[in-house]
Amino acid sequence: MATSPIKVVFGGAGIGPSRYFPDEESIEKLYKLLEESGIDTIDTARLYGPSEEWIGKTGGGKRFTIDSKTGGGFAPGSSTGETIPQHAQESVQLTGVDQLDIFYIHAPDASVPLEDQLQGINTAYKAGHFKRFGLSNFTAADVQRVYDICKEKGYPLPTVYQANYSAVARKNEEVLIPTLRKLGIAFYVYSPIAGGLLTKTAAQLRERGEGAGRFAKGHRMEGLYGGLYNKPSYYKALDLWEEAANEAGCSKAELAYRWVAFDSAVDANYGDAIIFGASKYSQVPETVAWLRHGPVGEKAKAKIDGIWKIVEHEAPVDNFHM
Repeated sequence: MATSPIKVVFGGAGIGPSRYFPDEESIEKLYKLLEESGIDTIDTARLYGPSEEWIGKTGGGKRFTIDSKTGGGFAPGSSTGETIPQHAQESVQLTGVDQLDIFYIHAPDASVPLEDQLQGINTAYKAGHFKRFGLSNFTAADVQRVYDICKEKGYPLPTVYQANYSAVARKNEEVLIPTLRKLGIAFYVYSPIAGGLLTKTAAQLRERGEGAGRFAKGHRMEGLYGGLYNKPSYYKALDLWEEAANEAGCSKAELAYRWVAFDSAVDANYGDAIIFGASKYSQVPETVAWLRHGPVGEKAKAKIDGIWKIVEHEAPVDNFHM
């Protein structure tokens, strides 16, 4: 359980044309809301389409700390010893920063020798493109392997790990998080509301119609998020989730965010953070306020633990290992 305020990071995948914040005017309004809410970091990636470019184009790199990622396993074969330094340099140039804070390998890529990838990370680090090396969507065993190789070769050690984690996706509690604690690696949470799942009803998930968000038919993310969560056990879980929120006297989204911030394995004392996104302006101050409201209470916490038992057998590990 968190004992001090958790760091909050804004997920920048929705920045740029054809996204939630598609132009300079909308992005400037977003920036002002982030600043007013005390958010000083934006998380982006090469895979997030126009995000990096538009963060730079709108001056975001001068106003916020920027984290980014090389594609790794999400773009097999693309992240090599030669290309990773190029990717890091391009991310720096596109976002308009002097240096990224965290530069991640977005997912493991078995098609490129790990030693080769880490050599590329070391080259990019020595060039001054980033301060901290991060991993995302790696297994605990692979995290240990990366750490061991980096330590042996004198490369920068991984110090941040970004993972899928929510009240209904808790498999990382078993082995991954203890491994991170052992190695002194901070835990950054993505998908704290399970890609919006925990704001939906069972009917919306089944029918996949308007209002289902990323789970709707034809949505560009439907294949990913439907594969992660559109499963029988989650229908029952969503009914119980609504009951838990009603009993706690808060919205379903607030319950999800507060559980991660105050009642989960996340701990500010280890340098952990929560990454949240938004599809409209009001969600920025609203979410930040929820993340300061405190624990969900023992009754709600027990109910959430029960919900996890229902979905555990069908739950994903992360957005890469489905």
